[in-house]
This record gives sequence, C-alpha cells and structure tokens, in this order.
Amino acid sequence: MKNLLQVHKNRVNHLDRLRKEYGINKFRFLERGDQKKVELDLDIPRTTIKRAQDEARILSLFPTLAKSRVTSLSTIKTQRELIQFTKENDIYKLSARALYKKVKEFRKSIEENPRLLLTDLEYDLLIGTTIGDANVRQRNKNCMFRVGHTVRQKKYVEWKQEILNHFKTQGIKLSQKMLNGYLINTYNLDINTHYVFNYFRRLFYDKEGIKHVTKEILDQINPRSLSIWLCDDGSYARKQKYIIFCTNSFTLEEHQLIKRWFEEKYNLSPTIGFRDKKYYYLRFKVDDTAKLVEIVRPFIIPSMRYKIGEQNE
Repeated sequence: MKNLLQVHKNRVNHLDRLRKEYGINKFRFLERGDQKKVELDLDIPRTTIKRAQDEARILSLFPTLAKSRVTSLSTIKTQRELIQFTKENDIYKLSARALYKKVKEFRKSIEENPRLLLTDLEYDLLIGTTIGDANVRQRNKNCMFRVGHTVRQKKYVEWKQEILNHFKTQGIKLSQKMLNGYLINTYNLDINTHYVFNYFRRLFYDKEGIKHVTKEILDQINPRSLSIWLCDDGSYARKQKYIIFCTNSFTLEEHQLIKRWFEEKYNLSPTIGFRDKKYYYLRFKVDDTAKLVEIVRPFIIPSMRYKIGEQNE
C-alpha cells in the first residue's frame, strides 16, 4: 500500500512539474510518435505526459473545471463524446466520485450501443467495411480499427478517413510487403483504440479472433453499407458483365447464409463458387448484377465506380 501511495505521489509531482515549467497546453497536440522523445528529454513517464495531454484537452473545453474532475473525464476519448456527456450531466456539481461513476456508465452504454455515439454514415461504414476488408484488433482492454487498400484505392482510404475523423488516427501510411515474389503496396488507415470498437469486435469475431458473418450482422446491412462491402470485396468482370464478391475468409455455411440473405432481402440469387481447393466466393448472374448495381450506385464514390463496371470520375 505504501508503494502504491508513493507511485501516486510521484505522478502528481511529475504532473505539477509539467504544469509549472512548461504549461499544460504545450502537450495538447503532441503526436503519438513524439511522446517517447519528450519522455526521454524531460525524464518524465509517458503516462504522465498522457495525463497532461488529457488535462489540456478537457480544460480547453471547460477551463474552470476543478482538476480533481479532469481525471474522471479523461477516459472519455473525443470532443464529441465530452460535449454529449456534459449535456446529460452537470460536471461542475457532481462530486469526483459520482462523476467517475457516470463516466463509466456512459462508456459502457456506448460500447453496448454504438449508435449512441456514431452517425448513421459512420455506423454504415464500420459495418460495411468490417464485413469486407477491415480488421478490428484487440489491444489490451479496448480495440483499434484498421483498413488497408491498394494504391489504386488511395482515394477510397482517404474517404474512409474523412468519415471517421471524429476518432484519433495514426494517419494513412504506405505499407510494402512481398507476396508470392511480388511487391505489394497498400495504404493503411489505423484508428487508435476506442471502446466503441469493442462492439464490432464482439459482433464479428469469435474468441480465437476469427472473423465470421452472422444473421445479426447481415440484418444491419442497408444499401449504403452494402455498397461499401462491394467496394471492399467486390470485383466487376467487364467481359462477362457480372460481379464477384471475394468473401474468401468465410465458410461454406456462412456463404449459404449470405446467399439466403440476398435472396430474401433483394431477390438476388448469387452462386457460391469454390477456387484453389479452399476459397469460397459469390458470383452474381448478369441480370442480378444489373439489379445489384442499381441498389448500390447512389452510394458509390466517384473513384470506385469501376467496381460496378463504370468509369471513375
């Protein structure tokens, strides 16, 4: 117990030093990659620098708030959430203990129902791209979100970044790797951990980290999220004039489920194909392809129109 008290005292002393010698606002916009350099230069733990960043972020919105309440609010990740939370709770009247409890309840509610935080467009994007190319990765308590696309699809990645700019990202980065003797270039967008992504991790992945598709997921897909799924996994065969969904990671049973969903919701009946003795995929007949294109066309961004057999703008 004595050691824990000493650790807490040291943290407080370090934070006081940052306030007095440098000013909290100096650390507000510190990039993630610069934190280690500052940690070494100032000989102050990174956790303290993170606390200084959180304090600066919160006091920029609520400058007269007592510092005892800042710690509780610091676990609310974004400005949108802070504003939303303060509309529902009087942060100046609640005690520090009561505020901590309210914040914990607020975070839990978002984790269980992301629509409390996300716009319809953000939600549709996360559903549509997670069933497609995106990954939701477990990182300690919370999850991060990653999506990567080819160089040709850079504008598509930028479009996704613009929609999700509510969240803190590490930016779009070029990644290179060798695959079967070929150099593969991709643009990756990584979004830092957030409790809202925990919902999508539980929705799409099992305990072993394998992605699945379920009726619960499919029932949440609308024409806009379907268009995103198509842009992620779809491919248009110009000569044959049909669309293929390269849903290679899903099982035969999951493909049968997806096929039934298309039949029941859109009166489309894709064929389940099998290639390389291990991958399943969906192929839409020419007539069904034309119907599918009409469903998704209003939501396809200009740089991805080739996915439905049209010229990019």
